[in-house]
Amino acid sequence: MVSGPPWTLQEGDSLKVGEAELSFREGALHLKDLYTDRTVAVKVSRVEVRPYPPVYVPKKVTDYLMLEFDPLLLEEDKEVWFTAPYDLAVRVKGRVTAYLSPFLVKYTLYGPTTEGIVCRHHRTKALEEPEETEYALVRVNFRVNKPRQVDKLVIPVAELDIYAKGDKVFYEVVEATVGDLINVELKNVPPVEADQIYPTGRSVSVISRIMSGYRMRW
Repeated sequence: MVSGPPWTLQEGDSLKVGEAELSFREGALHLKDLYTDRTVAVKVSRVEVRPYPPVYVPKKVTDYLMLEFDPLLLEEDKEVWFTAPYDLAVRVKGRVTAYLSPFLVKYTLYGPTTEGIVCRHHRTKALEEPEETEYALVRVNFRVNKPRQVDKLVIPVAELDIYAKGDKVFYEVVEATVGDLINVELKNVPPVEADQIYPTGRSVSVISRIMSGYRMRW
């Protein structure tokens, strides 16, 4: 049984998502991406593979994702779609056994060396509507208080909600208020009618949601 996302693997199944590959044979789960190639013994009949925020591979060093794109001149409120990466969590009996990345992982520094933050980096382009892609899709609602050019967004993804519809993966809606600074917020709603697939087994506190914004100063 391989359907998803999320995907369920039984004995004899295999799965390839981008650069991530998994196969389940004779009680052994083989995991491979650009950063790992290993086999894990498992005493179960099925394994779940679920999209997670893109901060776990090769190891967790940040809670932020930077989307970089060609400059957009924003003069009025506008909705724009972008692609974005995600990681894969391999779950056995509800617990994460390993993380894989379907994509090449790059990091960058946002801001000055002494005050900036490390971000997962993804080069993307502005889209008028969702396109066919192996990446996740994110809808950004720009609220323009002062016209300006924007060529990057820093999104706090530690508390990110992730959704799926068919074979597509979506981030929750992101709102960016544009002025002298850019304030980025997660809105806790899906961009289309879709099933929430992350987080699972827990609810995000109101305090966590309030703290999940980021103010871009540079």
